[in-house]
Amino acid sequence: MPFSTHDSAAGKAVIIKGFRVGPLLKTTGKEILNDNVLGLAAQAAYNAFFSIFPFFLFAAPLLSLFGDKQKTFTWLMNQLATIVPGEAIDLVRSVIKDVVFSNNAPGIISVGAVLALWSGSAVFGALINTLNTAYNVTETRPWWKRILIQLACVLALGLLTGVASIVMLAGPELAKGIGQRIGLDRPFVIAWTVAQYPVAVAMIIAAFFLVYRFLPNLKQHPRQILVGATAATVLWIGVTLLFRLYVTDFGSYNKTYGTIGGVIVLLTWMYLTMIVLLAGGELNSELHNGTGATEPRRGAVYAGRVVTAANPGRSSMDMPLNLSSSPTQLASIVPTSTAPSSPAPDPEQ
Repeated sequence: MPFSTHDSAAGKAVIIKGFRVGPLLKTTGKEILNDNVLGLAAQAAYNAFFSIFPFFLFAAPLLSLFGDKQKTFTWLMNQLATIVPGEAIDLVRSVIKDVVFSNNAPGIISVGAVLALWSGSAVFGALINTLNTAYNVTETRPWWKRILIQLACVLALGLLTGVASIVMLAGPELAKGIGQRIGLDRPFVIAWTVAQYPVAVAMIIAAFFLVYRFLPNLKQHPRQILVGATAATVLWIGVTLLFRLYVTDFGSYNKTYGTIGGVIVLLTWMYLTMIVLLAGGELNSELHNGTGATEPRRGAVYAGRVVTAANPGRSSMDMPLNLSSSPTQLASIVPTSTAPSSPAPDPEQ
C-alpha cells in the first residue's frame, strides 16, 4: 500500500511507499547538519547571485521568440513578482529591463550571448560540487562533461521558461477559442484560470528534477528523484511565501539599508532557495541509501552497501563504501549466497 502504519516497540510508524517516514526524515535532518548544508547553501547562493544577471543577458534575446517582447517581459515580471520578494523584484526588473530593451543587447547568436551563457552556467558548476557533498560521492566525470552538463542546464532552464511563457500567454486565448467552438467559453476560461497554478508547480518540480537527476555524480531511480523534487517544491513554495510575508509586513530593508536593500533581499531569498534545494538532495540521498526502507529486496545495491536479510534498510553511514572506487571491498562484504550474478534490481521497481 502507498500509505500505512506499522506497530513497533516505539509505537506506530508511518510508512509511505515502503519507507518509514520517521527514520527517513530524522536521518535526513542529521545529514543536513553533518554535511554543513547551511554553509554550502551560502556558497551556492553567492555563485547564483553573480550568475543570474549574465543568465538574463543570455535569455534576453529569446523573449522576442515568444511574441511581442514588451508583452512577454511584462508577463515574466508579473510572474517573478509572485515569487521574488518586493525589494528584490524591483532590482531584478530594473536590470532586466535595461538588458532587454538596450540597443546593445546581444543577438540570439553572438559572442555576447555565448559569454553570458558561459557565465550564467557557473551556478550549476557550484551546485555540482555541493550536491556531490550532499550525496557523499566523489566527482569522477571529465571536466568537459561537467561543462556540457552546466550549459545544458542553462538551456533547459531557458526552455522551461519559454514553454511557461507560451502556455501562460497563449493559454487564456486558446481556452477561450476552444470554449467558443463548443459553446462553453466561460467554463473553459475558468478551468484554465485554475489549471495554470498546477502547471506552474509542475514546471518547478521539473526544474528540481533536472537538477537532482543530472548534477550529482550518481545514477538514481527516477521515482526517488521525483520524491525529493516534489518535497523540495512544496518546501520552497512555503519558504518563499513566508519570506515574502516577512519582507512585506515586518521587514524594513529599504529603510535600514537604502538602495542596497534589494540586493540583500535577493541574496537572502537565493540563500533560502539553495537550502531547500540541498535539503531535497539530502532526502534523495537517503532514499537512494535505503534509509527507512521496510522490505528492500535482497541483493539490491544501495549507495555504499549491499542489502541482505541481516542488513535491510539502514543508512549507508553504517558501511561507508564507494562502489565505483572499491570493487574489492564490495566483494568482501557480499555473502556468497546473496551476491547477485547479474545487475541488482532497483528496490523501487
